[in-house]
Amino acid sequence: MTPDQYYQLRKHHALLEEAKQLMKYNQRNKAVDMIKFIAFKQKAGMMPAEYIERYDNCWKD
Repeated sequence: MTPDQYYQLRKHHALLEEAKQLMKYNQRNKAVDMIKFIAFKQKAGMMPAEYIERYDNCWKD
C-alpha cells in the first residue's frame, strides 16, 4: 500500500465515522442539524447518508 492510498483510506474512514455519528445523533430536522449536514457536505462532497452508502466497507476488499 502506498502512502497516498493509505491517506485516502484514512480520510474516508474518518469521514465515514463522522457521517455515522451525524446520522445516529441528528435525527431531528432542526436548523442546527441541517447546518451540520451542510458542513459535512462541503467537507466530503455528499450528504452523510450518501457517504455511508458509498464508502461503508470500502477498505475491506
